[in-house]
Amino acid sequence: MTSPEEVLSVYSETGGATKTTTAVSLAVASALEGEDTVYIDLDPRAAGTKWFDVEPRERGLDVAAILADPDPDGWAEDIAVPARWRQVPNLRVVPSGRTLSNRETSTEELSDIRLAVSLRGLKARRVVIDCPNRQGGPLIQNAMTASTKVLYAGKFDEDGLDGVEGAYKSVRRFKKHREMLGATDRLTEAGIVIGAWGDTVPTRDAKRAEQEFINAYGNLLLEPYVPHRVIVKESRAAGQYYGFYSKGQPVHQAYGALARKVFA
Repeated sequence: MTSPEEVLSVYSETGGATKTTTAVSLAVASALEGEDTVYIDLDPRAAGTKWFDVEPRERGLDVAAILADPDPDGWAEDIAVPARWRQVPNLRVVPSGRTLSNRETSTEELSDIRLAVSLRGLKARRVVIDCPNRQGGPLIQNAMTASTKVLYAGKFDEDGLDGVEGAYKSVRRFKKHREMLGATDRLTEAGIVIGAWGDTVPTRDAKRAEQEFINAYGNLLLEPYVPHRVIVKESRAAGQYYGFYSKGQPVHQAYGALARKVFA
């Protein structure tokens, strides 16, 4: 039984760091390249699920069901639903669910591998996981164990710095834990994507934050930076993809360029 070739987790430990925008945008970019792609909403806030405006095939058939079952072998293929955006036919979504937050306190044996097990047989070359903004814990452990790559999402402000720093440390704790267990660790860092970039007149604080990112993470910082456009927020509220509109093209093109780097 096959599994996806690339599984990318998008991670930040603060809210409002463009994490969901980055995860959704990269999933769309991948699908528009002709790759069968699945977006997994692992965030209890379900922001991505709301943006896609999708519902489970049946009540309770969502990502929470995968993490609640001791043997969810192949479930992702059964639970994934088509994205409603007809312009992106190669994209499916595993929606979040109300009970997902209950899994954050799980202490069941081997509960950290359930998401990975569910991906067996998934008919998709790529998977993008939208992680919760949490420090470690069962949800993050599931994401990291299932993934081949982790991508940090940030902005050039203090919250963006804090979110990437926390996620960066959590990834290192995860990798150290896997090493201590003698377990396979295939997780690599894809880089840091900067969203909501004030490309017209960057503020002094944004320039300071940019320098701090460069000093702390060097080559992990990816370009291009993704420009801020109001159409992104408006499109999310309307359940549409901003790239369908001319005003959203600068953002869409930036994420397209980043997707080619991240999925290389």
